[in-house]
Amino acid sequence: MTYTRKRFNRYELREKNDMLRIGTVGPTFPPFEGIPKTAKNIEEKGYASIWFPDHLMGWWPQSIWTPEIVGGFATYSPHTFFETTLSIAAAASASRNLIVGSAVTEPIRHHPAMIAQSYATLEHITKGRCILGIGAGEKENVEPYGLRYEKIVSRLEESLRIIRLCWNSKRDELLNFDGDFWKLKDAVFELPPLKERPPIWIGGVRERMCRLVGRYGDGWLPFSVDLEMYKDKLQLIEEAAKKAGRDFDKITKGLYTSVIIDRDHDECLRVMDTPSIKAKALSTPAYVFKKYGLEHPLGKDFYGLTDFVPSRISKKDVFDAMDKIPLDVIQETYLWGTPDEIIEKLEKFADLGLEHLVIWNETYFGDFGKVKSSYKCLGEVLDHFKE
Repeated sequence: MTYTRKRFNRYELREKNDMLRIGTVGPTFPPFEGIPKTAKNIEEKGYASIWFPDHLMGWWPQSIWTPEIVGGFATYSPHTFFETTLSIAAAASASRNLIVGSAVTEPIRHHPAMIAQSYATLEHITKGRCILGIGAGEKENVEPYGLRYEKIVSRLEESLRIIRLCWNSKRDELLNFDGDFWKLKDAVFELPPLKERPPIWIGGVRERMCRLVGRYGDGWLPFSVDLEMYKDKLQLIEEAAKKAGRDFDKITKGLYTSVIIDRDHDECLRVMDTPSIKAKALSTPAYVFKKYGLEHPLGKDFYGLTDFVPSRISKKDVFDAMDKIPLDVIQETYLWGTPDEIIEKLEKFADLGLEHLVIWNETYFGDFGKVKSSYKCLGEVLDHFKE
């Protein structure tokens, strides 16, 4: 397959084309000036987008976040996060064509009408370059803060209906909605669109989540899935889109994935076997372990990031659990390899329909000395898909 790249048109986010766009994750920790600096830098390098998580808690237990394990990253806590919409606005202000988005927010901490307002505002700030990435939520950002973590997919579906209701409303129209989680009575939403409303990209891979993508989504942004699952879930999305009378081809097919990259194949294997990467692999769902005849160290029903609460895991428990994580499981969790190997893997995803890749370079979490070399390798991947 041949890939081409053309100059970004801010209202082209909703159009299908044969180009594989590649974006990356923006900084979440001080100094705040790092956000516009990074946005400007990656746009110059040819990245198509920058994304920000909506988190209060990170993915690593604080107990193992030490200089011996994570190197220079130990300067900050693993739970250091700027607020998402302000980060998006800052990145947009320093770039001209860069797509900016959330990866992803959720409607448990945020009322859907407020999500509608925030991202409609960002649509104005970014001049049409903003994407609302949204999912059902993760326990670590919810339950420890006194909020109920239950019926999360039903809550997401209801929030999507309310967001669309707000965005489709007319001037002087009163909005009424009688749901299980929210009720609107004589509400209004009168912030006009700049031209169009932001696209909604839904993250998730469970069957109900995929059906929500087909019914409500403008894009799909699953996290770290393999080729077989990607293909199977796209079929579910297509079925749901057809049932809802929507055009499947107009749904952008994305993928958000963690990357381990090095010019040496064996170095990738070494990095994946380091304590910090193995600790992150604890958030891998139990079904991945089951494929290798193993039970997840945190329980046979553990569902990965949605169930993971790293603040509740002691250092001893982390290290005991890491001993039970085989390299096969870690390899399945990451997009990994040499630049050529990663290019080959991505071309297979693109053949299935992948249009927009979001990469999170975690190589230097395993070896802090590989910051520059890993980004140089990623540059080769980026250049390949720009040709």
